[in-house]
Amino acid sequence: MKTQLSIQERLKDLRVEKGMTLEQLSQQTKIPASTLGSYESDDYKEIPHRNIIELAKFYEVSTDYLLGMTENRQLDNIALSNLHLSDAALTLLKDRKINTLLLSELIT
Repeated sequence: MKTQLSIQERLKDLRVEKGMTLEQLSQQTKIPASTLGSYESDDYKEIPHRNIIELAKFYEVSTDYLLGMTENRQLDNIALSNLHLSDAALTLLKDRKINTLLLSELIT
């Protein structure tokens, strides 16, 4: 079973993946380094929505990903017809009658 990452862990992981220090990230986002550091620490404080949006844009991820609402970093909207799923399959997905996490694992 996967453990869901906290917003602090997601923010730190994204910064480390880019190989950036808090100071470098601060220069890019115009958010003070001390503020960014507090977002990544266990002594977490609430993040203003404008900063969540700014960080999501910088890291090229969705705000839903940062907030832990999804495990998908990007939520590209595509037409359902492009998925070539039957009406029955779409209904099962919509009604959450199948384990979508398991389905995702099987597909990938």
